[in-house]
Amino acid sequence: MKQSRATGYEDEIDIKEIFSILYRYWGMIAILVLLSGVVTGYYAYFMPNLYKASATVEVGVEHGGYGGQDMLSKAMDPGAVSADSEMDIIKSRFLVEKALKKINFTHRYYVTRRFKEVELYDQSPIQVGLLRGVGISFDFYPIDATHYRLVVPSKGRDWSYDEVLLYGEEIVTTHFHLNIIKHRIPTESRYRFVVYSPEAVVREIQGGVSVRQKSKHSTLLEISYYDHVPKRAQAFANALSEAYIEQSIEKKTKEATRKLAFIDNQLKFITQSLRGSAIKLEEFKRASNTVDLSRKAKTLSTQLQGYELQLSEVTMREVVLDRLFKQIDGAENLESLSIAGLDMSESSLALKLQELQDSVVKKRILREEYTEISSEVIKLSRKILQLKEIIIATIRNLRANIKERRMLLESAIAKAQKAFEQLPADERVYGELERRFVVNEKIYSYLLGKRSETAIIKASTVSKNRIIDRALVPEGPIKPKRKLIVLAGVVFGGILGVVLAFIRAFLDDRIKEEEDISKMTDLPILALIPHLEEGEEKPKETIKVFDSPKSLWAESFRNLRTNLQFMNTQEGSQSIAITSTVGKEGKTTICVNLGGIMSMAEKRTVILGLDMRKPTLHKKFGLHNHEGMSTLLSGTTRLNDVIQHTNYPRLDIIASGPIPPNPSELIQSELMAKVLEKLKEVYDVIILDTPPIGLVTDARVLMHLADLNLYLLKADYSKKSFLHTINQLSEYPDIHSMGIVLNNLKMTKHGYGNGYGYYEEKA
Repeated sequence: MKQSRATGYEDEIDIKEIFSILYRYWGMIAILVLLSGVVTGYYAYFMPNLYKASATVEVGVEHGGYGGQDMLSKAMDPGAVSADSEMDIIKSRFLVEKALKKINFTHRYYVTRRFKEVELYDQSPIQVGLLRGVGISFDFYPIDATHYRLVVPSKGRDWSYDEVLLYGEEIVTTHFHLNIIKHRIPTESRYRFVVYSPEAVVREIQGGVSVRQKSKHSTLLEISYYDHVPKRAQAFANALSEAYIEQSIEKKTKEATRKLAFIDNQLKFITQSLRGSAIKLEEFKRASNTVDLSRKAKTLSTQLQGYELQLSEVTMREVVLDRLFKQIDGAENLESLSIAGLDMSESSLALKLQELQDSVVKKRILREEYTEISSEVIKLSRKILQLKEIIIATIRNLRANIKERRMLLESAIAKAQKAFEQLPADERVYGELERRFVVNEKIYSYLLGKRSETAIIKASTVSKNRIIDRALVPEGPIKPKRKLIVLAGVVFGGILGVVLAFIRAFLDDRIKEEEDISKMTDLPILALIPHLEEGEEKPKETIKVFDSPKSLWAESFRNLRTNLQFMNTQEGSQSIAITSTVGKEGKTTICVNLGGIMSMAEKRTVILGLDMRKPTLHKKFGLHNHEGMSTLLSGTTRLNDVIQHTNYPRLDIIASGPIPPNPSELIQSELMAKVLEKLKEVYDVIILDTPPIGLVTDARVLMHLADLNLYLLKADYSKKSFLHTINQLSEYPDIHSMGIVLNNLKMTKHGYGNGYGYYEEKA
């Protein structure tokens, strides 16, 4: 249980120390919070607004259902569409350039309002036509209804321009060629405009386009564009959506045109064959008067017709596969491949073709930003090469299968033809001519129907993609979140202030309060002397315990006097040595005020100025320093001659005297001990104002001679390392009754430090 209470006490002390550090450096923390808030507020104010406009389009995704398609449709079908590929197309340079034909992004007009430069977009009072001078920033100053001033600053250039010109006047220089037309009366005193190149605009816009699916399996895509001008964000989002729909229509029109060209080529050949077979059949009928076939001949003729139709289908598939093989092997127009399978058994080929197209599109988009040596581009190049090898191998296998099927069909046709040849000559010839005519007629009718169907589709092409929601003008910016930025800045400033406070506290080796002493030494703290605020300090010739006997300062010395009485265990006079580690810790001030408080208790008190290197004791009382301890210990004066009476009853001093060449030898002489013995016969309290023990060894000798020893530390000045010296001194057996006095302790709302909470009463 004791251990638990001790742990809780230590935790409480740690928390108390944390709050003590924060309180000590609250000013620095507040300044950092304020400064960070001002800086982030300034940054947030000048950040340009960013607006987001979004349009929604539906992608007509097709999932290759080959079962309901005929042979030609399967051969010419453009294949399935994936949402991922469509998203890549929307973000491509090709589509951005197409959308930019609908809206002007190259001309930018700016004006400064409330210290911020804002873009006017369609609110500019002027229109600039520029033939040369892309990327140059022009300053435009309206003068009157017909004149303006055009300025090009010489920032980073070896030239500049500043002329007054007429509206509509053509300006031709070696650096630019433009004219300016006024649309409305300018309301601002200065404008700025820049005309960018289309390439630079495309690069800029591509970075502001984003596309996402509404949900994981949704065919709805949200096309968003981010811009600093809300109306332009809306205009481009709609323009990009329209360009996407238009390119899909153009793609379908191109596919229909390609299909028509293929059908027309086939029709030319079939038309000639059909005309020839019809003429031959008619001539044979007239020559032989044959108008019908026997049942066996009809059966054989029908069988041969079926075989020949299948052979025609195989031939057409061979043509399509050959064309596909050449296109892939030559790496031409890979993005426009016919990616549907030619048969149900060839669906794997369609999937590989789709994957190849996706990879080609992605590589094209990446190449707009990265070089060929980029890791992502290299990966896609390897993938495309592997897919091409797989597709070529698949096509070769399909061609081999088709070749085998052709051989089987040709064998079946030959067998049926042999059986057909056993028929009577007239019947056999007539059947063969009729069979060829019927086959050509069926193929011709099929192709003619498909041509009409394709022509209708081409004339009325409608994209399966459509715009669902057009973009609206954004109501407000999505960035920057100014309040959030300022709040983050304030929080950051607070965190930085706290961190710096603890770093300063960690690096600060100065003693701040009583606890800093009690943690490092077991010696008693006899008194906590409060800090004198500005205005409380008195002239050097006055003693505060006499001037303000009821003050907190005087009360702290009464507490010191009481504690010294408890430490003194012997009867009679007592000698008290007061020392410190270094100078400016307030030894002399403590000595004179302690002497004063002792005399106020009707104790005859004398203060000895033993800091003979820097004598200051006589100044506190306005007395002379012609004679003193230096002359006394050197034997040139007598004791009675160096004692000086002050203006305060029962309080005398012996000044340090003239600075001697050998103060240490004088203090270590036997005469020093005899002087103290002699003074004890007259005085109740003898106070020794010693030199700093950290600088000279005089104080060590005097502490040996004294009955009580006070080691003085000054808050916010003395180092914690000084406590190691105190601990070493306390171990010497010849140093008696040692205690610590903490000087210059600042007040708190509970009194001062963590001490006794003295009351404050004005004198």
